[in-house]
Amino acid sequence: MHCYYSNLIEGQQTRVRDIEAAVNQHFATEPAKRELQRLALAHLEVQRWAVTQAASPHSAEAIRELHRRFYVALPEEMRVATTSKGAKTPLIPGELRERDVEVGSHVGPPHKLVPDLLSHFQWWYESADFSRIQRIIAVGASHHRLAWIHPFRDGNGRVVRLFSEVVIRQLGIDGGGLWSLSRGFARNRDEYYARLANADQERRSSSADDGRGHLSERALWDFCAFTLRTMVDQIAFMERLLDLDGLEQRIEHYVHIAEPAVAKEADRIFLLLREALLRGQFARGEAARIVGASERTGRDILALAVGAGLLTSESPKTPVSLALPAKVLDTYFPQLFPSGQGDGP
Repeated sequence: MHCYYSNLIEGQQTRVRDIEAAVNQHFATEPAKRELQRLALAHLEVQRWAVTQAASPHSAEAIRELHRRFYVALPEEMRVATTSKGAKTPLIPGELRERDVEVGSHVGPPHKLVPDLLSHFQWWYESADFSRIQRIIAVGASHHRLAWIHPFRDGNGRVVRLFSEVVIRQLGIDGGGLWSLSRGFARNRDEYYARLANADQERRSSSADDGRGHLSERALWDFCAFTLRTMVDQIAFMERLLDLDGLEQRIEHYVHIAEPAVAKEADRIFLLLREALLRGQFARGEAARIVGASERTGRDILALAVGAGLLTSESPKTPVSLALPAKVLDTYFPQLFPSGQGDGP
């Protein structure tokens, strides 16, 4: 979900089933589609690494490492930077930019100032004086300020969104990764970019409430408020989506209507899926009890569910848990992705 919507913000739509295929090392023969798969897989790999880190995400080293790991995960021919005139030049993963940049209406600060700006960025956002609620409010502020610094020649948007995901997780408000700030930004992409651009404005010197720094504090407040509203909206959305009663009903609908391979045993397949949903996992030997049948029938029905990709386990002998292949997402989690992303053509 995170990498799908981060790509979408960049104007690159990668189908969920194509991301799933990339995870399984199945890449498209079409170059453009394969490139999008590579981008998504690189994001996933960096994200998996980043969420395990306990060190400060605000340091220049941590930010450079996000960039380095993202581009190292791409093939060499994709490690390029594109200038404002469309020229492509080789890009070194993790290296700060060594030239001035202009992206759309945004003119980045002089490249010679980037190291000092990153040091100040870390000093400010790691302030011990910040309360927990101030740190949550600062998610939006740090997101904009890092984007404004524009530390790298290319890949800044992706790195900034990865950075914000790490900050949100370290704050303990991510629900175990169950909601995505990138999804909220992508669903309001035009407003997201407009408010980012507004926060690039210089301070209005005649305004008493516009701060004392170089950039407009009022515009930054507006971006922070937008970010907070986006976060609350995404948390509320996932809370509704994960309501157990509603989710059970959608899973039952899927096995009866959308999965022909299990239709004849849909009732008993559903009993296994519901057990896995409610308990997290169950031992294979419990299948017969759960479906109210003989041990042999229980094994056969369990094998049918596993074969259809609806249950999964680490090995043929370990407990099974609920699987979430791309094909079920449209039904299990409607509106999580645009319609048809799970099992579209």
